[in-house]
Amino acid sequence: MTYPDDKIRRSLAAAAVALFFGCAWPHPGMAQSVSRSDGPIACGDFQRGPEGSWTVLRPTTMSPQGAQLNLAPGQTFAKNQFVGGIEMTTVLDRNCGNQ
Repeated sequence: MTYPDDKIRRSLAAAAVALFFGCAWPHPGMAQSVSRSDGPIACGDFQRGPEGSWTVLRPTTMSPQGAQLNLAPGQTFAKNQFVGGIEMTTVLDRNCGNQ
């Protein structure tokens, strides 16, 4: 019975080729950069405080890494504080300076 054995071998070979090319071929999503732009940030709406914290002075919106955040006056962000998965002081230091 060589016919069923050949059919099984061909099926396995085809599956292996499909698996290889499916995993190795670049997908459109893979070609995009991992990091996104922070978008425009109105640095005048923030004040840097002691030990690297930042305080919102006026109502403002920012879109770090594509995530839109609406911020209210008085909000203060300490080092290593995440909002919506974004570490705020790093984004503000990067865009508004580590002053």
